Amino acid sequence: MWMRRLIVSAIGLILFSATVNAGQYRIGISGSYFHPSEKAFRNIYGTGIIFGLDVSRHIWKDMELHLEVRYYSKKGQLTFTRERTRIKLIPLIVSTRYTFLKRKINLYAGGGLTLNFFRENNPIGRVKESKLGFAVKIGALKRIKGFKKIIKIFIIDAYINYHYCKMKPAEIKFDAGGIDFGIALGTEF
Repeated sequence: MWMRRLIVSAIGLILFSATVNAGQYRIGISGSYFHPSEKAFRNIYGTGIIFGLDVSRHIWKDMELHLEVRYYSKKGQLTFTRERTRIKLIPLIVSTRYTFLKRKINLYAGGGLTLNFFRENNPIGRVKESKLGFAVKIGALKRIKGFKKIIKIFIIDAYINYHYCKMKPAEIKFDAGGIDFGIALGTEF
């Protein structure tokens, strides 16, 4: 129930913020190379690609509210039995971002809370858990004029993201977070 309230509150803050004029939303899709923090996690699943969808809303001066959902799914082998296992990790990130250099390329930094949904399926059993964590992100974005009738502004965003979340879905405690390096493509309206 509290997860639903967090999600609805974040979406409400972005969509119904009365402190700015229209035309200051940003939406995008992202793909990045994910390197999990835990060695045990990497031994089973390795590294891989994490995909995302994000929306931002300008809230005050150079500050924006940012909502992002990411998806990571990977197959691996259990350490001892070598049986196949599969995980799904879905972090929901609610953060603020500050743009501190506005030139041809804008630099930004931000941080916030993550709600991480974890699910693992294998012959031994099925486990799932959701936990709060935190995330920090730095990046650079470039605005490019698009097609006037379809997309007025096209955005390319390169970033480094780190998130941390200790979980214990079974008997083993581990960090479900890590660092990723990625690119996002989006638009403003």
